[in-house]
Amino acid sequence: MALHAVIPIIIIAVVIGLLVVTGFISDPVVDVPAFVILGFVTYRLTNTLIKTRGMNPYKYEGLKAKANEDIKGGTEGYVLLNGELWKAIPEQDLKKGDLVVVVKKEGLTLYVRKMEQQNVQK
Repeated sequence: MALHAVIPIIIIAVVIGLLVVTGFISDPVVDVPAFVILGFVTYRLTNTLIKTRGMNPYKYEGLKAKANEDIKGGTEGYVLLNGELWKAIPEQDLKKGDLVVVVKKEGLTLYVRKMEQQNVQK
């Protein structure tokens, strides 16, 4: 669906048309490239807004992490998630290097469970 690309182009075309009719565009060598740049920026902004609508960049549930140390079930330890160390509380005992999945996040603490062997992809 090309609707997200058509709307900014139509808006820019109408604005340029109105400026030509009213006489505000006097030097096309300067004005046309400026409107092309403005049109491109408008298109990218609109495109980005449409693509990211409804996305939550702060959703941690379901993300995979790696245990950074041996952690007993129910106690605090640290896991490596997207290159950052997070405080985590596992459901069961973990060994260093075990892959875990985030169940929920409360504050700056992640609640994790060990991934099953069949879910781990090489």
